[in-house]
Amino acid sequence: MNKLIAKYFNSVCSPGEFDEFHHLVSDRKHDELLGRWLKPYWDEWMNSDENFSSDKVLWSRISQVIEREERKSIQRKLKIYSIAFKVAAVLVIGLLTSTILLYFQSDKMNQQAVLQTVSVPFGARTCLTLPDSSLVWVNSGSTVSYSNDFRQNRSIYLSGEAFFEVIKNEVPFMVETDLGSVTVKGTSFNVKAIIHDKQFETTVEEGSVIVAQPDNSRTALLKKGQQARVINNELKLSKVETELYTSWKDGRIIFRNEYLPEVAKRLERWYNVKIELDSDPRLAKIHYTGTLEMESFVEVMELLKVTASIDYTYNDKTRVIKITYKNQVRINV
Repeated sequence: MNKLIAKYFNSVCSPGEFDEFHHLVSDRKHDELLGRWLKPYWDEWMNSDENFSSDKVLWSRISQVIEREERKSIQRKLKIYSIAFKVAAVLVIGLLTSTILLYFQSDKMNQQAVLQTVSVPFGARTCLTLPDSSLVWVNSGSTVSYSNDFRQNRSIYLSGEAFFEVIKNEVPFMVETDLGSVTVKGTSFNVKAIIHDKQFETTVEEGSVIVAQPDNSRTALLKKGQQARVINNELKLSKVETELYTSWKDGRIIFRNEYLPEVAKRLERWYNVKIELDSDPRLAKIHYTGTLEMESFVEVMELLKVTASIDYTYNDKTRVIKITYKNQVRINV
């Protein structure tokens, strides 16, 4: 089995050997053994600059095997720890019953207290350094949560949008959201998971990541310059200009032929305002291309106004902007 796997990852399989490897990976009864044999080759390939395989179904299946084996490994460690802890408790309980009870109550309270949650309000952004020295830029209106044992269990929950610069480590780094998950070992990438819009997307700036839908019905391997989006419950992959999706962490918003309704949504989160578009259908056809860099909201609205046929009013008490279509007035000379 090991020789066959080595041949596949070195691209020297004969047609017959390729069919044998495909059958081996497709047969779930070999998952546990296969996961152990595949992992060193997979880790080496993940750190290389080789191109993504054209056989996406096969690579998706391999990534599922690897991810399942890594999760089982973590579960086995937790189980061993749990058994050892229980045995120790049984040996001591006869001598220190009351003390042990108090200890467990205190320990339980401490475990509940170690969860770290950072919520960033609309109109603000922040950068965090995680316990493993990885960096997280958290966008406006977003929340991240992680535990104090992060070095042993590099799992972080995200609601909203964040950019991750992950320190390379043998312990997998997982970003979990209600719309999908991302698993890496060392890379930089952006994740957006907006619940009310049912919007989930991952964009890789450096390295590679594994993206999975919540039910693990499909996984995908992404490398530098690729993006995964969930559209109608389907995972779609594409090549993108990553700067369009990551520049927000540097205080810039880049628009590339984006229509006004989408521009309005981004500005709402960025400036913590409410933008209402008039019912005139012509507004939805207006599109913008450009870069906003640290401008005030008033400056942005004035820019939008002079570059398209719009007008606006702003209520500073309610922070509501109403945009209307501005008819051009012809002047006869």
